[in-house]
Amino acid sequence: MLLYLHGFASGPSSTKATTLAARFAGIGVPVDVPDLTPGEDGFERSSPSSMLAVAERRLAEAAPPHAVIGSSLGGYLAAVAASRDPSIERLVLMAPAFRLFERWSRRLGPAELEGWRARGLEVDHFASGRKRRLGWQFFEDAQGWPAFPEVRVPTLCIAGRRDETIPLEDVAAFVARTPGARLVEVDDGHELTSSLDLIFEEARAFLRPVTGR
Repeated sequence: MLLYLHGFASGPSSTKATTLAARFAGIGVPVDVPDLTPGEDGFERSSPSSMLAVAERRLAEAAPPHAVIGSSLGGYLAAVAASRDPSIERLVLMAPAFRLFERWSRRLGPAELEGWRARGLEVDHFASGRKRRLGWQFFEDAQGWPAFPEVRVPTLCIAGRRDETIPLEDVAAFVARTPGARLVEVDDGHELTSSLDLIFEEARAFLRPVTGR
């Protein structure tokens, strides 16, 4: 199975998810794109663990071998899943959000963190096109996950030189410590929407041992 994991505050209808799913479908490779925060208040109650649980259920329900494509937070979760599940044979990580807890800790000051704990954190939820309030459990849960998961399968990382959300240096640090990982740098920002043709061609060639296409 080829599984796609969307990013933070995103969903199955994101540009990258729909474009890549359509391109792979065009060569006869179906892509499973689950909603990682399902339900009316699924985003508000979500955490890295709850999102990972959705992904791992989908993997458990399908026959191996598996490959996973992940974007941003979904890329980080894909790496975590691969560190735990030997049925995952290849990873494609787009702007993967390594150092998850550290980045949130640096981004918000003490007053903002206390506000998050007391009232939730208001964020732009791209999938629904409105503001939504993320619960404190997300931050608490993020603290328990490693900055860089230990991955032992071939991994293709694609990251933008102009990414202002996930530093290219963080992705390069993961590649440097991960045997079998390769970094493709593109002249793009975090969304990588200008690089989708290149991403598809790179991913198609890299995933062929699993997809057969």
